[in-house]
Amino acid sequence: MKFTSYSEDTATWAEDLVNTYNVVRAVEKMPDTTALADLLTAHGIRLKDALTSKELDTARALRTALREVFCAPAEEAAVALLNRVLADHHAVPHYTNHDGQPWHLHVATPQAPPVDQYAVNAAMGLLGVITTTGMSRLHVCDGNRCEEVFVDVSRNQSRRYCSPQICGNRASAAAHRARHRAASVDHHDSGS
Repeated sequence: MKFTSYSEDTATWAEDLVNTYNVVRAVEKMPDTTALADLLTAHGIRLKDALTSKELDTARALRTALREVFCAPAEEAAVALLNRVLADHHAVPHYTNHDGQPWHLHVATPQAPPVDQYAVNAAMGLLGVITTTGMSRLHVCDGNRCEEVFVDVSRNQSRRYCSPQICGNRASAAAHRARHRAASVDHHDSGS
């Protein structure tokens, strides 16, 4: 879904970072700078040097801040958190037409540290979602023992699970088992 011309590609960056740690099971999916480098390069951040443990710590702190956005009680709180991310990561909004592209907005300079580049792009992506459609598209998964976050880009905003194939199927299977147990209890009670 296209929220704004800026956030179209970056709306899900925050979810990708936040979901590198499972808060329910305490599973770390970004254990080292190699995993961080993989995340950054997957989103087009060019790395000039090897990442440091300090940058990994910065990314993990950013991950916590972005999770707070998905859990924010209201738009005002979410926008305030995102404005803080922009300030903390030295956002410098400017227009450019590099690589033959038409004029477009960038919020980090190419010289900015990689985690800062990621942070301001993720923040701008979420701000585009919130200011265009409100908080209704930012979710924490309804799946049992999940708590992964996601941006609902479906047309009808009907997504409830981070992954329909995993958490959605688990919920359907659990509901089926519950109905089957209830039917068995009803049948047993009526036969007594």
